Amino acid sequence: MRGLEKLVVVVVEAAIELVPEELWDHPSVRAYAARRGKKPGEILLDRSYHHAAMKRIPEAEKRGRPDITHFTLLEVLGSPLNKRGLVEVYVQARSGHIIWVNPETRLPRVYERFKGLIEKLYKVPVVEADGKVLLRLEEASLEDLLERLNPDLRILLSERGELMKWSKLGELITSARKPLIMIGGFPHGDFRRSVYQLADKVVSIWPEALDAWIIASRVISIVENALKLGEYD
Repeated sequence: MRGLEKLVVVVVEAAIELVPEELWDHPSVRAYAARRGKKPGEILLDRSYHHAAMKRIPEAEKRGRPDITHFTLLEVLGSPLNKRGLVEVYVQARSGHIIWVNPETRLPRVYERFKGLIEKLYKVPVVEADGKVLLRLEEASLEDLLERLNPDLRILLSERGELMKWSKLGELITSARKPLIMIGGFPHGDFRRSVYQLADKVVSIWPEALDAWIIASRVISIVENALKLGEYD
């Protein structure tokens, strides 16, 4: 058994996108953009501010929630597993982009600052600090990403999946060399069929639906326990 070398975490169908053009003229969008000194097409779609405008767009229930990805990334990046250098992190945004997150990145804790960082990323696809790349944005699909990463195990976390004991899931993940787990970054609805088709295994860790950041923190903890991190002599 080779054992785990790197756990790849992908936030899939993340509710991250710039405000679509058909909403630029909506009063709530224009007012919010003006307050921030930006054009409507330069700000992230955010249900907290654009709820009324979002009634116009399809799949509105799955869109406009960058906070889900923010919380999830904070959980993953702050984990002992990541501090041991055992995690790779990506976001598949609804906008049709893949965001690579440097595991050493210290994301802003304040949500509004996080949004500003992602908005900057859409303008300048590479964010650097002290000569180090922190975030990179590229146009690519989830299929493109998985083909490039070539993981030896693909697990989709979904309430529709097989309910699995945490200890068994830990054994499954850590038995692979480069396992990849997919966690939904949207508030309501289900994954697209194409996402299910990309998974080797669809797993549920709880009988009821859980928030994405809770799933991320539990799975990371499950892997840490399976690797016996934190067990000192």
